[in-house]
Amino acid sequence: MLTYDEVLNLNYYKKTTYTGWINGMRFLIRREAPEEGDAVFHAWVWPGPKIFDLTEDSKKTEKTAPFSEEGKKEIVDWINAQYDDHPELWSHERKTL
Repeated sequence: MLTYDEVLNLNYYKKTTYTGWINGMRFLIRREAPEEGDAVFHAWVWPGPKIFDLTEDSKKTEKTAPFSEEGKKEIVDWINAQYDDHPELWSHERKTL
């Protein structure tokens, strides 16, 4: 599972994106700042192994949340819920330790 500390602080997202992998589920989190309005977190999950740009949009699920500490927690909770709620999409990648 993804933790709040793993997704780094808000300043990180002002410069780059955060990507990761959880047992077959890939995810991407980035900050988007429209010309008008407030900045938001925009996150996607999709089945691996392909990177975001090489994956068909139809295989991606997305969510936005306010660009704040609360929004960051909302995104982390959503990513973890996607992993738990759709094991059929990533279970083929699970490995026992």
